[in-house]
Amino acid sequence: MKSNFEYNLCNWCLKRQYIKNYRLKEIVEDCEICHGIENQIYKISYKIIQATRDYQYDTFLIGLTLDHSFYDNEDKFRSRFKIRGKENIKASLLREIRKNFGKISNKKIDLNSPDITVNLQIGKKFETTVSVNSSTVILSGRYRKRKRFRSISNNSDNVDCLEINQRHIENLLKKKLMTLFHSKSIIFWPLGKEEPESLVLGNGRPFYVTIKNSKLISFKHGFSIRSNGLVFNIKEKLPILPKAIPFYIKKVRTLVTCEDNLKSSDLKLINDLGIRIIESYSRGYKSWNFIYQMQSELKTQKKFELLIVCDNRFPIRRFINGDENVSPNLYQILDKRCMCEFFDILDIASEDD
Repeated sequence: MKSNFEYNLCNWCLKRQYIKNYRLKEIVEDCEICHGIENQIYKISYKIIQATRDYQYDTFLIGLTLDHSFYDNEDKFRSRFKIRGKENIKASLLREIRKNFGKISNKKIDLNSPDITVNLQIGKKFETTVSVNSSTVILSGRYRKRKRFRSISNNSDNVDCLEINQRHIENLLKKKLMTLFHSKSIIFWPLGKEEPESLVLGNGRPFYVTIKNSKLISFKHGFSIRSNGLVFNIKEKLPILPKAIPFYIKKVRTLVTCEDNLKSSDLKLINDLGIRIIESYSRGYKSWNFIYQMQSELKTQKKFELLIVCDNRFPIRRFINGDENVSPNLYQILDKRCMCEFFDILDIASEDD
C-alpha cells in the first residue's frame, strides 16, 4: 500500500479532497486521479462551441457522462484517507466546464428550462462526444385564408374534405417553418377546421405549433409567413401548450339554396330564433354547441344569405343541409330542404379579443 505521501496529484484534485497538512510530493500534470483532465476544459468548451454554432439561443445546460476510471481513481484515494461527503470529480469538472463555456459563449446557464441542453461523454483518454438538443418551441398564432382552394371532388365526404384541407394548410406552414427553424419535427394544432373553398377572414383561425430540436429557439417578436393565399401570424412563444382548449366564437357567412321558393315570412323564423342549443352526433360522440345569433337576407326566390354567430366547432354545413344527426337543423326550423353552397368564416373571437 502506498504511504500518505506517495500519491502524485494535481492541485485541482488535491483542493477537492480538503486534506489538512497533506504535503504533495510534487505538483504534476499526470495526476493519479484525473490524469490532467483539468487542462482539457478549454478544449472541451471549444468543442461545445463548435457543436452549438448553428443554434440561436440565450440559455444552456450541460450534462456530463464521465468514464468510470476517473471515479475509481478518486474512490481509491478517498478510501485511503477516509474522505466522505466531498464533491466528486464529475461535479467539479462539470462546474468548471459550465463556467468556462458560459464565459466563451456569453450565454447564461439555466438549470430549469434551458434553450439548449448539451450532453458530454468523456472517455478514459479524454475522447469527447458532444450532442445537443434544443427545448421544444411552442408557438401560438392565427392564420387567415384569403384564397379559395379547389375542392378535391364533389362526391367527397365532408369530413374527408375538412381533413384534406387541414393537411394542405399544415403542409404549407411546415414547409416554411422547417426552413426557418431547421427542424423536421413539427406538429400543427389548429382550433377547428374549414372546407377547401371557405375563406378565413378577420383575426383568423387560432392554432398552435410545436417544433422539436429547433435551431432557432430564442426570438423576441412575432412574425408572419405568407404562402399560397394563406397568412400565418405567429403571435408569441409559449412555455407549454394550454391544458384546456380556449373558448372561441365564430361569425360565419353562408349562401343557402332551397328546393322550394322562399317568402320573407320564412326567413323571419330564422331571424327570430334567438339563442339555441344544437345537439350533434359524429363518429359516435355527442356534443352540444350554441347558436347565439342568425340573420338572413333573401337574394333570389330560392337563395338567401345567412349570417351565423356560433361556437367555434359548430357544424355549419351539417346544420344547414338538414343532417339528421344535428338537432334542431335548418330543415326542422324552416320545413324546407336546404343546401349550403359555401360558407366563409368572417371572424373567430375569444373573450380576450
